[in-house]
Amino acid sequence: MRKSLYYISLALCLAGCARHSMPPFSISGDWSLQNGTVHNEDITLDFAENGSLANAFNGEYELNFVTSQLKFNAYDSKCSEYLCDVVKQIPLEIDSINVILADQFLILTIDAANEWEPDYVRQADGMVMTVQANPVNTLIQPHDELWRNLIINKSKHQIIVVDRLIKNDKHYALVYVLQSDSKGSPFTRCIQYDITNPRNIQSVGTLIDGIMNISVNAFESDVKCLDYDDCIMKADACFMQGDYLGACNAFDKAFTIKEKIQDNHLYNSACAAAMASLNDKAFERLNMRLHRDPDWYVEDPNRDNDLANIHSDERWQAYCDTIARRRDRIEANYDKPLMLRLRKIGRSDQDIRHVFLAAYNAQPRDQHLVDSLTVEMQKTDSINQKEICDILDTRGFVGKEAVGDACTVYWLIIQHAPMELQKKYFHVFVEAMERGDISKSQVAMMDDRIAMFERRPQKYGSQIVENEKGKRVIYQLLDPGKVDEWRKEMELNPLADYMKEMGVEQ
Repeated sequence: MRKSLYYISLALCLAGCARHSMPPFSISGDWSLQNGTVHNEDITLDFAENGSLANAFNGEYELNFVTSQLKFNAYDSKCSEYLCDVVKQIPLEIDSINVILADQFLILTIDAANEWEPDYVRQADGMVMTVQANPVNTLIQPHDELWRNLIINKSKHQIIVVDRLIKNDKHYALVYVLQSDSKGSPFTRCIQYDITNPRNIQSVGTLIDGIMNISVNAFESDVKCLDYDDCIMKADACFMQGDYLGACNAFDKAFTIKEKIQDNHLYNSACAAAMASLNDKAFERLNMRLHRDPDWYVEDPNRDNDLANIHSDERWQAYCDTIARRRDRIEANYDKPLMLRLRKIGRSDQDIRHVFLAAYNAQPRDQHLVDSLTVEMQKTDSINQKEICDILDTRGFVGKEAVGDACTVYWLIIQHAPMELQKKYFHVFVEAMERGDISKSQVAMMDDRIAMFERRPQKYGSQIVENEKGKRVIYQLLDPGKVDEWRKEMELNPLADYMKEMGVEQ
């Protein structure tokens, strides 16, 4: 079990940078750029989407980030080293840094535990005191206090201001870097005097005091943390709209939250990367998928058209060979005739539905084609149902030990069958779920579908219908107050997330 992670927000304010001037960020040393993300060992800097970040000093200072490879290569490599050096001076255990544009903020992921006593405390009533004047007896930060630390680096003529606060039970911080230009900062222009010289203490103190108000206002605003599920939903939406590069970027953001990565999302991100002609990214994701589960494989790698763009890459054959070796090893003792029969039935069920949905969602819609495909789909379903019922009635539910994941085809076909067949075999699927042959979510969906056919409220909220206005809505719920509790028991995500994912109105 990984240690629990918290998010804090980091705003880098380089005082004195020329307004609208682009600081020179680039690659250096062990750093590498991958689709707008800089990697260096365990630190990741993911650049802001719209290319710029301005702090709140009335627009006087501006820090810009770049996203494209072309722009990135044009800038001085010292800037990435500079930013990395700033982060390393902050005595917090940082798991990863996700530089993501959110108003003025950059978001960090850190270890929750830290023993960094603040230098100053701003209390809820606005009073600011040094720790000596207001001793901190515990390192557990109150929710209504802002903690500040100053890191003064005389040799670099640099002051780092770190403001910490807790919001919505999460730890945030804004970090401001005040830099004299006398030490050859890679940025265009910095403060013209030595900010670490005691004779300049009044000017520096005024500047640092002003930053406090920026932090307070920032924390009172709506600071949104990076959320894995939101990123995945954005990735899926971008993919469906044909924005494959946008999908890749959203997947990259999601995967910075390493403890939440799901195997199927890795494969989907490989598909997005392949469609975006990012071969290195596609193979990186496929290899991650392979390494995470030594028994994972697909029936035929060449059947997935989303990966067609990388078939000519020399690495494709190595991937296919790995899949083939796994398939041969795992399927050695399978009931091959039954497995192949089930796979054929499953493909026929899905193929006609892909064609039907494409026609149904086309604008303008060809209703004659939709009607024709509906008849064809009903015919296909009738044939498939007859075959599956024959297998279930004569052999029972032959599970994963003999046919692998092909056993899910039983559920797929009966889920599309009339209510009478669903009710007849429902207990069979419950028993299969208990053996681990099918998922809990599949049983929940069939339970809901039977309830809907019988005009009873559904328990889990999986069934979607059109209302009288033609809007997609969730079919009547048995108990809205308990639905998320029941969904969790059946390994379904919260209803609100499901509705958002499916484009259903609240």
